[in-house]
Amino acid sequence: MNMTVEGKNYLTQAIEGSEVKTLRFYGIAGCCGVNLGVGLDDAQATDEVALIEGIQVAVDSQVKAQLEGVTIHAEVENGEMGLVLLGFTPTSCLYILQKSY
Repeated sequence: MNMTVEGKNYLTQAIEGSEVKTLRFYGIAGCCGVNLGVGLDDAQATDEVALIEGIQVAVDSQVKAQLEGVTIHAEVENGEMGLVLLGFTPTSCLYILQKSY
């Protein structure tokens, strides 16, 4: 997993205003398999934790394979800045972004 400058800047700002300092990717059971969720959350025992561009990132083992080769990026859409996962192809029917900050 990689991170662009835009992704790092966005996450740095989000983390500054949060008590939680970890970006966490996790699985959510859905109707067609495991969906991907992401938010600022503490790492869990089953997560793989890495430091990417100075940002602590935790990945639940259920979604690790979905994130191989993905780049964390941020861009403006409809006037709002948000995370984008470049190279991500959903393997289930839904992609969920949980904003917990």
